[in-house]
Amino acid sequence: MKQLLEFAPLVIFFLTFQLSGTTVAVGDVVYTFDGIYSATIALVSATLLQVLIVKAVWGTVEKRLLGVALVVTVFGSATVLLRDPVFILWKPTVVNWVLAATCVGWHVIRGRCLFEALLGGEVQLPAQIWKRVTLVSTLHFVMVGAVNLYVAYNYSMETWVSFKLWSSLGFSVLLILLIGVVMGPHLKEVANSDENNNTRTF
Repeated sequence: MKQLLEFAPLVIFFLTFQLSGTTVAVGDVVYTFDGIYSATIALVSATLLQVLIVKAVWGTVEKRLLGVALVVTVFGSATVLLRDPVFILWKPTVVNWVLAATCVGWHVIRGRCLFEALLGGEVQLPAQIWKRVTLVSTLHFVMVGAVNLYVAYNYSMETWVSFKLWSSLGFSVLLILLIGVVMGPHLKEVANSDENNNTRTF
């Protein structure tokens, strides 16, 4: 539920952009959807609403979500106020490259994988496997940020908006699969080891 909610602002961003040029009248108020600028306003509003909903339903808001909301608000506001889409175009890249730097920094400074810390010790793996997880996730975030810039500067705004929606889901699934490939075989080894220990106990 919470994971699906995270994609809601992107869906709203995409749908609002599709209304570009459409004029809506409510009483005396007339509004014409203004492409990327209206979509950005919708994105910022939906992201802030998302934070409030998560707080109301689950009681706490993850630092990651708060960080994303902050970046969306800052870059989105800059795009709307300065009438320059470059800020919102760079937002996904900044988020992903910050995540990449966080993965590396966490492992270097704290001596453990960021995902290991997020799992709270629920998964026990050799240190070298956690290093591989850090490497794979870091390269993934760097790649996603670079691909975003490539699409932003080589294709139309319409293409980039569609890419932003579908790539967010696709790249998230890809990261899960990559980490699964790295961790999977060793999770089985740990499980088999635990079964053998239990058998010896009896």
